[in-house]
Amino acid sequence: MNIGKLKDILKLDNKKFSWNYLIIILLLILFYIVIDTFGSGGDAKVNAVKSEEVKTANYVSSYEQNQKNDLKYILTQMDGVGRVDVMLYFQSGEEQVPAIDINKSENHTEEMDNEGGKRTSNQNNDGSKVVMSNSGMKNEPFVLKTNKPKLSGVVIVAEGAGDEVVKFNIEKAVSKLYNIELDKVYVYPMKK
Repeated sequence: MNIGKLKDILKLDNKKFSWNYLIIILLLILFYIVIDTFGSGGDAKVNAVKSEEVKTANYVSSYEQNQKNDLKYILTQMDGVGRVDVMLYFQSGEEQVPAIDINKSENHTEEMDNEGGKRTSNQNNDGSKVVMSNSGMKNEPFVLKTNKPKLSGVVIVAEGAGDEVVKFNIEKAVSKLYNIELDKVYVYPMKK
């Protein structure tokens, strides 16, 4: 479009000016404002959710790594055990238990009518909701406790596990430490 023609169209005293052009320009400005407002807000929410998922994943991997390091350390302190490699299998992730507000009410009514009839009604109301806490602009559930991920199996490769007594001691120690059955603990000798 020629700039000279645009100037001529937008002059208020010019006969070529049309209200249609003004309405189109205003609609384009409004459209831009709406897209800018809602577009960035949606991205912020998506980024916040992704950030929370990354924090959770980092926490779980950090917890898992700490458990591995602690187990490797304690096993290498056992008599007959040399180097150790450990793999842990978790049944589920971390579980948070929220506070719950429980409302129960009972209403018992007995009515007598004019003819001697008796009517009894019982009404029970049960309701519960999660207690929320406000921290700044966030509204999150109030967490009473956090259950750590449940371990479902362990694989251990250790120097000295070729000896049946050492192998059994490793299995027994891990079974008792994590409160899992002996058949969920697999111990193998490390190759030389």
